[in-house]
Amino acid sequence: MIPEEKILHGIPVAPGIAIGRAYVCAALGTIRTEQREIPLHEVATEIERFLRAVEESKRQLITLREQVAKELDEKHAEIYTPQLALLDDADLIDATVETIRSEQKNAEYLFARRINEFLDQLRKLDDGFLVGRETDFQDVAWRVLNNLGRQQHATHATFGPDTVLVGHDLLPSQSANLLKEHVVGLALEKGGPTSHTAIIAKATEIPTVVGVEGIMQVVREGAPVIVDGVAGKVILFPSQETYARYLARQSEFQQLERELEELRDLAAETLDGYSITLRANIEFPEEISHIKLHGARGVGLFRTEFIFLNRERLPNEEEQYQIYKQVAERVFPDTVIFRTLDVGGDKFFAASARPRELNPFMGLRAVRLCLKHEEIFRPQLRAMLRANALGNAKILIPMISGVEEFRQVKQLISTVIEELRGEGYQIDHSVEIGAMVEIPSAAILADELARECDFFSIGTNDLIQYTLAVDRGNSSVAYLYEPLHLSVLRLLRMTVKAAEDAGIKVSVCGEAAADPLYALILAGLGVHELSMSAVNVPAVKRVMRAVTLQELRALVEEIFNASTISERKSVLKTFLDFLVRERGVPAGEILSASIAHLE
Repeated sequence: MIPEEKILHGIPVAPGIAIGRAYVCAALGTIRTEQREIPLHEVATEIERFLRAVEESKRQLITLREQVAKELDEKHAEIYTPQLALLDDADLIDATVETIRSEQKNAEYLFARRINEFLDQLRKLDDGFLVGRETDFQDVAWRVLNNLGRQQHATHATFGPDTVLVGHDLLPSQSANLLKEHVVGLALEKGGPTSHTAIIAKATEIPTVVGVEGIMQVVREGAPVIVDGVAGKVILFPSQETYARYLARQSEFQQLERELEELRDLAAETLDGYSITLRANIEFPEEISHIKLHGARGVGLFRTEFIFLNRERLPNEEEQYQIYKQVAERVFPDTVIFRTLDVGGDKFFAASARPRELNPFMGLRAVRLCLKHEEIFRPQLRAMLRANALGNAKILIPMISGVEEFRQVKQLISTVIEELRGEGYQIDHSVEIGAMVEIPSAAILADELARECDFFSIGTNDLIQYTLAVDRGNSSVAYLYEPLHLSVLRLLRMTVKAAEDAGIKVSVCGEAAADPLYALILAGLGVHELSMSAVNVPAVKRVMRAVTLQELRALVEEIFNASTISERKSVLKTFLDFLVRERGVPAGEILSASIAHLE
């Protein structure tokens, strides 16, 4: 009997269509081993056996890190550094040796017990980033246990053609399998867009969907599977009709990629000459090659928090300067916008420094944390200002809630500039400082803020979340997270109008900018710049070049006149039909993400 087709939904991480057979990765969870008593005269031998396994694990990790550095780049290889640090951690390794000596039990059991204790502590923290580090502990555990010779947990495998990796989550060492030529797609039950696996999937541009609830309950080894990395769907046991449709879509997507390459050097300009600058959101300098590949014009958002995370100590000024300088030089003459540290809420750089808060998303985070901890903020500002030697860098301040807060930041920057000049640095006083509009209060006060800022950057992800009181990471209320909500649209229009009146530019750097149809709404509202993952730039550019500004303004008015979200979606569906029918925009892949949002 042929199994029935199952369609599961998740979070799209890397676009594309993958069609293949499932390779089910080993499930993660509590690490279980057998307990054995060790005679006193064998304790020294057991300790030696354990330490040999630890050293072999280190050698393997160094080799793995070198492989990723060679096939991708140094920054992506750094995801294995925390594991090497764990293998030198006295609380883990030395403590295991001591318990082998004191309890006279086998190394596998005592090491696994220690790892599980660490995992229990992490899971109690209720912090998305820190809990995400459990894969480092699990990966280290299985590697050491494999090298002790008592556990089998494959982190390297031989794959057949068109393999789709399916699992609850991937260990960092398993993530390296994405570099293998036969792996065409990835579907995970757990994870988000900033996980280790997601970072490598984006870098290799393998179609990936994460957060696919329930997939491990229904998948089986070798099952036919389709990963739709555009719409965020995973289809198990596709019917013949579905298979044929996606085979055609895959071919369309590949053809489309070839066609979109021809747009690389063309402007994102409407038919009547209105130009929109399309920039890229990045986290690592190594991603700059993707910017140029996909035709983006510089960096609209450089997320600096990844310089701070996954490390034991804070980066100093010089470390940060070298990174910022490299980015500014490589994108020149285009612009790079450096966002100052945006940690707290869903991520924090050190467990020891993490404040306990009932609602961290509205607590001490982003600019609030930076102003409270100048020892963190000041070196970052110094590094950014020094990196602006070519005059193409801007500084963006996240989570601004009002004028007073922004003035406080500007005063600090002025002080830092004078410090640097006193030290002999040639610092440009005219460096542009922008406010990130992602809190409703900032949008409501946009007319006041615009007189203080050099530019606005609207973060739609948080603006929607805070406006609608919807945690975008909570699947129970995800249906309420709606970019077409009239309150959100009004705040956008209010912000853009304030920027226009003050004569400053406004950009959008949230996920909405990467949706071709929503990008048209933003352009119709008067947004000058859009920033998104580089891979989304060609599709947005293709749609932008198929319309006139007059048509976009009319579309915006029609949307604002609609009373409900469903009516606004209907307006967009009609415009989508117009784009396909009258302007020849290929809906199959260019607009598939937009279509999914309108369903």
